[in-house]
Amino acid sequence: MSDAYAIQAATLRRRGMPAVGFKLGYTSAAMRAQMNIDQPNFGVLTEAHRLGVDGHTIDRGRLIHPRVEPEIALRLGRELAGAGHDRASVSRHLDAVMPALEVVDTRYPDYRFTLVDNIADNSSSAGFVTGPALPWQEGFDLGAVEVELRIDGQTVDRGRGADAMGDPLLALAWLAGFLAERGLAVPAGAVVLTGGL
Repeated sequence: MSDAYAIQAATLRRRGMPAVGFKLGYTSAAMRAQMNIDQPNFGVLTEAHRLGVDGHTIDRGRLIHPRVEPEIALRLGRELAGAGHDRASVSRHLDAVMPALEVVDTRYPDYRFTLVDNIADNSSSAGFVTGPALPWQEGFDLGAVEVELRIDGQTVDRGRGADAMGDPLLALAWLAGFLAERGLAVPAGAVVLTGGL
């Protein structure tokens, strides 16, 4: 796993784009079972991943077999460092919450890969777009938020915030702890996609 994250980091350095946050993968137990993966992981979001800004759209020609996942995005108002966080401690670091869509894609045929394959491939990250930022309030219950994914007006799937490790705040707490083991932190201003719902 450490080699896979080193490959991910080396690839991102070669591309030379500044990081703007993180995307969490496999925070949903159903997704982990579907992909035969036993734990969450993360990828790094760069400015090149951000869609919908200044007319920036995704170039379908560079994609292999893209998919779209609805997510809850969190923006940090101050750095989140260390392990052992819970909902309350994570909440104190937040600035805003946003609806988000992530475009995922992978170089692996038929979406068949191991956890380390996916990590090395930056957790299949291809792009993301966020909706309007809602200023964070302590009382928000993101686990209860319901999402409905529609294509051309037809509902194709539904989910809830609780699908991301029980609560998107717990998904962010997992990320903070995982990064802390590597001497890293989630910086202020970072956008974190908390996992497909």
